[in-house]
Amino acid sequence: MNERPVIFNPGTPVAADAEAIEQALAPFWAVAAGAAGVRRKELPFIRACSCNVVAIADTQEEAGMMPPILAKVSEWHPCRSIITYRESDSEGAQHDARPHMHAWISAQCSIPFPGGPQICCEAITLSAQGQAFADLPNTVLSLLMPDLPIFLYWRSFRGENRAMVERLAQFSNLLIVDSHAAKEDRSNRERLLELLDSPPGNMPVRDLNWSRLTAWRDLIAQFFDPPSSRHYAREISEVEIYRAIEAPGKVPTRTLLLTGWLASRLGWRRISAERVGDQWLSRWNSRQGEILVRFSGQPSTSDEAPGISSITLKTRTGATFSVIREVGSSCLKSAASFEGSQLAHSVPLDIMDEGLLLIHELYLTGEDVGFKAALAEALALERSFS
Repeated sequence: MNERPVIFNPGTPVAADAEAIEQALAPFWAVAAGAAGVRRKELPFIRACSCNVVAIADTQEEAGMMPPILAKVSEWHPCRSIITYRESDSEGAQHDARPHMHAWISAQCSIPFPGGPQICCEAITLSAQGQAFADLPNTVLSLLMPDLPIFLYWRSFRGENRAMVERLAQFSNLLIVDSHAAKEDRSNRERLLELLDSPPGNMPVRDLNWSRLTAWRDLIAQFFDPPSSRHYAREISEVEIYRAIEAPGKVPTRTLLLTGWLASRLGWRRISAERVGDQWLSRWNSRQGEILVRFSGQPSTSDEAPGISSITLKTRTGATFSVIREVGSSCLKSAASFEGSQLAHSVPLDIMDEGLLLIHELYLTGEDVGFKAALAEALALERSFS
């Protein structure tokens, strides 16, 4: 994509029943097309839609974060996006004291290649207050483009919106959450495991935080892909995960999740766990013996992004495998040392923001069978440190 989307937003609330919104879209697109032509020197204007994306926000603030994220998504997945949130009592008082809904319509436009047409998608934001919030799912359903996939993005997956998700899930293809948004709230992470155990509408559930670990998991797994190297995975005796710590005392959610993945895939059983400040130590059993897992780290510096910096796996036979995020580089470096051989290579590490992660997830709409087991193990490990 060569140009960032241009957002057209009249900013005028429209009474939030489906008929009124649909009626308002026709003149809105006429205005948007005229504005696009002026701004883009009369380039062709195409209104496109290949799916529906419904973002369920918990607050007005979270809803305000969604338009630029969904604008990026629409460049790769042209969609009708609908953002919903419940108004607080104070926000509702700005309109009136009675239960009500309000809607805002905007257009998200981009030029996919130089000289190409403008591809424009529509975005609708719906807010509801009081009893009107119970009617919001039906309003959303009436606004969806028919015969197209429906993706739900329940970013913070808090319980207040569960009824809405259950209702929309009956018609949807995928539920996406982001457990990073719940990093300060273990009960919310526990709720994610409940979601995986009993997904609304039995639809697949995917987590953006799990996707942030994809490159790390791929590189670790590649060490043991060759048949001649698979025995090393069973011989692991020590794992150290080094972190650039954002703030003292922070729960290392992705570090726990990566450990849960290793433990669940390799059949480890936890023996003990202890924590001293930002040093986390756990011991595990496998058929081949005991494994020591250590989380360590230092406060992140100004030129270093917080998060996992490296992981090192050592075996009982002296082999060492490591993946390192190179400081000042956009690469991950993997290195292996075994039987007198030294192997190393670097791969690009895409720094994927929320929009890019969503784009990726909409291409992979099935369930990740390893995620549930990894999350269950990670949460059990976190509880054992408490």
